[in-house]
Amino acid sequence: MLADVDPNSVTGWDGKTLTKAGDGTLILNTANTYSGETRVTEGTLWLTDTGVIGVPDVSGLGAVNVDSGATFGGSSVVNGDVYNSGKIAMSHEGETGNTLTINGNYTGDNGNLYFNTQLGDDSSPTDKLVISGDTSGNTTVYVANVNGKGAQTKNGIEVIDVGGQSEGAFTQGNQVQIGLYEYRLYEDEGDWYLRSQSTVPPEPDDSGDVPVTPQYRPDIGAYLGNQWMVRNLQMQTLYDREGSQYHNEDGSVWMRFKAGNAGSQAADGNVDINNNYSQFQLGGDILAWDNDRQSLKVGVMASYINADTDSEGNRGADGSRFSATGNVDGYNLGVYATWFADAQNHQGVYVDSWYQYGFYNNSVSNGDVGSEGYDSTAHAISLETGYRHDIALSNQNTVSLIPQAQATWQKYDADSVIDNNGTRIDDQDSDSWTTRLGLRVDGKLHRNATSMIQPFAEVNWLYTSGDVSVSFDGAEMKQDSPTNRAQAKVGIQVNQDCQWSITGQVVGETGSHNYNDLNGSLNLRYSW
Repeated sequence: MLADVDPNSVTGWDGKTLTKAGDGTLILNTANTYSGETRVTEGTLWLTDTGVIGVPDVSGLGAVNVDSGATFGGSSVVNGDVYNSGKIAMSHEGETGNTLTINGNYTGDNGNLYFNTQLGDDSSPTDKLVISGDTSGNTTVYVANVNGKGAQTKNGIEVIDVGGQSEGAFTQGNQVQIGLYEYRLYEDEGDWYLRSQSTVPPEPDDSGDVPVTPQYRPDIGAYLGNQWMVRNLQMQTLYDREGSQYHNEDGSVWMRFKAGNAGSQAADGNVDINNNYSQFQLGGDILAWDNDRQSLKVGVMASYINADTDSEGNRGADGSRFSATGNVDGYNLGVYATWFADAQNHQGVYVDSWYQYGFYNNSVSNGDVGSEGYDSTAHAISLETGYRHDIALSNQNTVSLIPQAQATWQKYDADSVIDNNGTRIDDQDSDSWTTRLGLRVDGKLHRNATSMIQPFAEVNWLYTSGDVSVSFDGAEMKQDSPTNRAQAKVGIQVNQDCQWSITGQVVGETGSHNYNDLNGSLNLRYSW
């Protein structure tokens, strides 16, 4: 029995057992010609590149047993069977490129294998386990990246080479991500590979190319979802903010609550994004002017937003998916101004404009990779115009047709992030334009002299230029957001005593790339 010895060479123990006990490390750095059993019960037994256990020309060599809690490994050769209930590694932390060769069978008894790999394409340097015999049992595989930047694989990075019957189950124990990619462990014709593609490599097509689908990391959608929610929750129209206004006012205060769900995709449909969001907004007029023909009012507003993102990467060849989550919460501060050509009844032309500045806290949680936090800001400025035309009905009831046009410019900035794997996540800074053309139909139904019901419906065409994007170590990834979207709104406004109004509406949006958004809002307004 040897314990806590460094270094050692063991020779001439034919038929005897070498037992490594104790918490220390025993290093075998030359040929070790005993042929009995080797058992690692505690601590570490480490082989250097000249350390060999067993004599090749002796039959019936003793096995190597690695007990639970013990470690065995190094870059060398074992001439015998290996039974692993503990941990086997080929390299020390930060090193890679070592090979452990087992000239015998390998049995995993819920043991662990640890590989260091420079994650990139098929030619990447990696630790490797070579087994000349058969494999059996269950083993969990852990992979650590050593200075890799990620790349698209084809066949994969081979980490386990099996010469005999490959009946052992090797299961990946940790998420392996770097750059844009997620690496997964796959078996192919008895050998085991790390691959950054989501499908088994197909046969080449007629051109000789091998089409593959990358295995994208799932937090791509979390970063993009946070960014999209900030942009989405700054958008508003005059009628969203204050409802229908049919008479002149000295001033008003208002508040609204909005909540909804949105779905989209990224990475050419390979990453699914789902958002749940809410917003509480309030504001009020601080200046009002009219000359009996025209009117102008100016106000201030503020809002709090909160949005959660669930993101799923594409399915691997085994059908499984990894997921990540994101969250953004923060505040928007803004001002608005509204001009009506008709001060008394608000018919004809109107112009509304607003500016908002937002500041937000963001977080992304990505399984084994951990959680990251960062700050972001956004500016938005908008100009909207429309024309209200009333059609008289009976008993002072009317229907109003209101064609509208709006243009909004937004600029988004976010801090850079370096995740726990060393990937730099940045280049989220961007600006965009969104234009809207639409038609609103308002009904005005008098209940009595002081109350009125106003059902309404609205359809819009939205056009957005500029991408929602993020870079991972310089490789850009975009949300598959549609350039054109169709939007529909329906709702009802109830006015009481010519001062109070409450409005509820439901809004739906749809577009290409499976984009959808459904939200509802409630607005309360008091005017004088």
